[in-house]
Amino acid sequence: MRRFLLAFIGIGLALYGVVYLPPVREQLIEPFTAGLTALAGHLITLFGGRAWVYGNVLTIPGFSIRILDLCNGVEATLLLWTAMLAFPAPWRHRLLGLLLGWLAVQALNMARIISLVYLGVWKPAWFYWVHWYVWDALILMDVLLIFLLWLRRLPLETTRHVRAA
Repeated sequence: MRRFLLAFIGIGLALYGVVYLPPVREQLIEPFTAGLTALAGHLITLFGGRAWVYGNVLTIPGFSIRILDLCNGVEATLLLWTAMLAFPAPWRHRLLGLLLGWLAVQALNMARIISLVYLGVWKPAWFYWVHWYVWDALILMDVLLIFLLWLRRLPLETTRHVRAA
């Protein structure tokens, strides 16, 4: 347990440190956020809504949101990746977990973005409360659930080794 915690802290500091470097933010995170915004706009129009996208701003009739760094799912994904990388597991299993975990976090985050833009039109008074409390808690529970499901899928010899240590 101690080794996991130390690895978790070290890996977490390294991952978050790299992501907050200006070149990484400018070359990777900002384009990712703009792409996420464009995908949300595309999904809204695909299902019959009207949406306009300008960089990281998503607009539907009656409401606009700007998708910022804490709203793009990157921090939640890094938390999940930190736990998966810190846990002693076969690399093949870790890499599969990193990919599937990222997809799951981003899928829920997309539901978050789209629901919030519509909530801004239908119940603007609820927007901030749902944005900062409900969805943040759901995203963190999603990260925990994905990690627990990933742990459950670990090969049996890995879990025996961890229990013995």
